[in-house]
Amino acid sequence: MKRFGVKAIGLGLALTAGSALAADGDWRPLGATDPSSGVVPAGAPALLPPALRKAPIKDEGPIWLPAQQPVAPTIKQTSGRAEPDSVVPPFAPVPQPQPLPGNVAPRQTKWPPEPPGMIGPRTSGIGDVGPAPALPPIQVPDVPQPGASEPPPMRAVTQPPAPQPDSGAPANPLPVPRASDPPTMRPPQPPFNQPSWNGVDPQATPLPTPRPVDPRPVWQEDPPSPFPVLQPAPAELMYPAGAFETSKNGTFGSQPIRLSRDYPPLSELAGRHSRDLSLDDGANGPMNRYFVRGEYLLWWMPGFATPVLGTTNANTALNGYLGEPGTTSLLGPGAFLDSTRSGFRIRAGAWLDESQSCGIDGGFFFLGNKSDSVTFSPDRFPLITRPVFVPNLVPGTNQALGENGEAVAVPGILRGSLGVQADSQLWGADVNARWCWKNTCDSRSEMFAGYRHLNLRESLAITENITVIGSGGNRLVIPDPIGTQIVVQDRFATRNQFHGAQVGAVYDRRWGRWDLEARGSVALGATHQILEISGFQTRQQPGGPQAVFNNGGLLAAGTNIGKFSRDRFSVAPELTLNLGYSVTPNFRVFAGYNFLYWSNVIRPGDQIDHVVDLTFVPNALPLGFSGQYRPRPLFKQSDLAINGVQFGLELKW
Repeated sequence: MKRFGVKAIGLGLALTAGSALAADGDWRPLGATDPSSGVVPAGAPALLPPALRKAPIKDEGPIWLPAQQPVAPTIKQTSGRAEPDSVVPPFAPVPQPQPLPGNVAPRQTKWPPEPPGMIGPRTSGIGDVGPAPALPPIQVPDVPQPGASEPPPMRAVTQPPAPQPDSGAPANPLPVPRASDPPTMRPPQPPFNQPSWNGVDPQATPLPTPRPVDPRPVWQEDPPSPFPVLQPAPAELMYPAGAFETSKNGTFGSQPIRLSRDYPPLSELAGRHSRDLSLDDGANGPMNRYFVRGEYLLWWMPGFATPVLGTTNANTALNGYLGEPGTTSLLGPGAFLDSTRSGFRIRAGAWLDESQSCGIDGGFFFLGNKSDSVTFSPDRFPLITRPVFVPNLVPGTNQALGENGEAVAVPGILRGSLGVQADSQLWGADVNARWCWKNTCDSRSEMFAGYRHLNLRESLAITENITVIGSGGNRLVIPDPIGTQIVVQDRFATRNQFHGAQVGAVYDRRWGRWDLEARGSVALGATHQILEISGFQTRQQPGGPQAVFNNGGLLAAGTNIGKFSRDRFSVAPELTLNLGYSVTPNFRVFAGYNFLYWSNVIRPGDQIDHVVDLTFVPNALPLGFSGQYRPRPLFKQSDLAINGVQFGLELKW
């Protein structure tokens, strides 16, 4: 900075400091008016010691120093006793060490200053006060001589020199304050980074003797209090630079505190590309809010039972009725359709909050349409009969016909085949609200409640294809001529629709990447049962039109043909066990076992009534009414138990 700039700044600061000093009545320059105390009354003129009156040196630029607390006055060594040299006001610039009047040696500095409690050798002859810590000398502005036309330019305060090692006890100890001295008051602190001056107009009042300024900040100064001063922590306890990461959002300060009940936000989870799954964060495994899983199902579902639908006899002279010697069953009684089913299941869900305390999920499973058919031909079985029990009376007697049957294949008379076809299809769906019940580092428990639906559709059809090849004679009554084509079909179809409310729980236990999941539920509701029975006959004589009879076949006759429905209370519990392995934090494979039970369902094989009044069957023997409206819709109830294994994949995000 140029000299004229320094002069202007120095003059302004000197005037400001003079005004502040004039307002402070507790500080006085040293004078001779009060030799006992060494304090000059306020307003008395005083001059700087001759040692401080010297020509200005080259300006090296100003430096701002923090404010400093007042220190005790120095003690002037005289012959035989110590006298106060001067009362040093606070916040004064620190002068360069100059020769002091008399035989007083220059004050030795020591850096860094010793804190209270670390007093060196006592060199003062008065009192029991040790040496005060001295600071490095700092240049101060010159004071103009009396009579000068203008104040000299302000000398810049230079940076204090590097501290020198202590060579011994200071030669100029601090003076001992007397009881008569007025208490020292610390003026208000100047603003931060502003110079602190304590002086008056050099034309009006000479500046008092400056005092050394402690270069340390205010918060590190030695307070004049009985409390100990905290020392800086040892280097080995300090954190090195860069030990803590800076804030990612561009702000200062440490990272926010996370309590144990808090969970990472979704934005933080999205940044987790990989981690050791064995060191799980303990809350919910990977903290993902959405999941979807697909499973291949290989389940065993029992086929529906059927009564005896066809018989044969090696003795073709007989009729093949049930109870005749040598009669064997071609189909039934027992289950029809293979029990192994293939299908799939999809389940997806989402948590409504990032802490995974509540959420929703839904699932859908489907067992593919299972169908099977069997045909019995006359090439293999020359005699084929459809057995029924006839309650009609033998004409002219009171005896019922009893076990009887409809001829399908008779050697030399009828050539026919018997075919049976069945279909079965099962699917279901559910939607639930779920809550986290208990969550630990390696396990998780949930509860859920919702709606459950199950749907089972099955059908059974028995079809005869007959060609008349001869006359019945005394064995059979055949009203149709040779070459007539006859088709007879009975069809039984059932549908079960379950609607109910379900509750359940899920437990997941983890061992690193492996986990065992158990899911159990029970649904209570009603099963809407629908039974459809239909039958028909067609007859086409040679050269004539085809005649169709829709009022019945054989087992489906006029008394049970139609659509019937009713509702029954049902229970549908389900248990699933899966053993899984997490390939990545978001991808998991698993395999397990499933069991599903459904009570009170109807199946087509159970709805066949073996008792048939022939008066309701088209083209039957002319018999009288038995008084029984048979066959009839049975609505026979049964239970369905399904179990099997599944293999699946799960994706979370």
